Parts: sequence; structure tokens; C-alpha cells
Amino acid sequence: MPLTNLTLARCLPAFAILALTALLHPGTASAGQNLQNPAAGQPTRIRAIATAYGSGPGCNAQWAGRTAIGTRLRSGAITSAAADWSKFPLGTRFRVVETGRIYEVDDYGSAMVGKMKVDLYTAHGALSKWGVRNVTLEILSWGSRERSLALLSSRKATRYAHIRKMVANLRDQLAVAAPKNS
Repeated sequence: MPLTNLTLARCLPAFAILALTALLHPGTASAGQNLQNPAAGQPTRIRAIATAYGSGPGCNAQWAGRTAIGTRLRSGAITSAAADWSKFPLGTRFRVVETGRIYEVDDYGSAMVGKMKVDLYTAHGALSKWGVRNVTLEILSWGSRERSLALLSSRKATRYAHIRKMVANLRDQLAVAAPKNS
């Protein structure tokens, strides 16, 4: 029987899986790692699932053409992307290695929460051509967990489970990162 990720998950403790992942794929972060504390001098590369979304009501319902921060969806030198803000905080810039395109997280969606997944804003005609792909993201700069938490917490939208999950995860991350007084 081949040694698969599922087999590893059954046989090894979580810390051993992370260690093996780091050995097999150096410089690539896994879902269990703190993504914002890479090794000094090493670019952070993350394997993720990438889907495409458009600006119309079919993709964004009543928020068609707008991001979660109220700006227009962008396409060009830097293009809009949606993600779980507790994994890729608001303002995170990344390059999709396979295409060379640069994106900035300025949106979120329920389908991304809890997953190593990004949704890339794409022109309407190219939506069906993208599909679902496994890609490598090279993080150019991390966004702000504090800003992400402030924006999400200030909304009435906290009645939605996916937003509550991001808020809880961001609070946990910030509590761990905060220096402790002795």
C-alpha cells in the first residue's frame, strides 16, 4: 500500500507530519504552521487551492463588483483576491507562481474559511477556463491580522458562522502573539 497523507495521518502524530512536510517540501508552508513566521530570509511559499470568481451577482450576490472592504474589485498589476482572513489577513500580497500574477487579499467568502484556499478575481470570460487548481503562492507581504479583526468585529455580519470563525481564529492568533507580562 502506498504511503499517502491519509496513511501518515493515521500513523504519525501531528508534529511528525509537519516535520516530514518540511523535509519533503522545504520553503513551503503547510496548513498547520503559523504562516506569518517564516524562517529568516526565506520567501514563504504555500500550496493552496485556487478558484476564480467574477464581479457579477452570480459570484457576489448583493455585493456585486465590490470587495469586503467596500472598494471596487481590481484587475491589473495587482488583482483582488478573497481568502480566509485568519490564514491570509486583509492586505496580504502574493504571487501565484504558476502564472506570475500578483494578488492582494481584500475580500473573503464563506467557501474559503478554514481552508488553504484563495479565490482569484478573474474577468468574466476567463472564469470557466480557470476551474479549480492547486497552486503555489509566494507571499510578498503579509496583511494585518489586527486590521482584519477590527473590520470583521465591527460588522453586524458576525451573525454568520464563517465570519465568527475568522474572528475567533484571529483573536486566538493575536492572543498567542501578544507578549506576556511576567
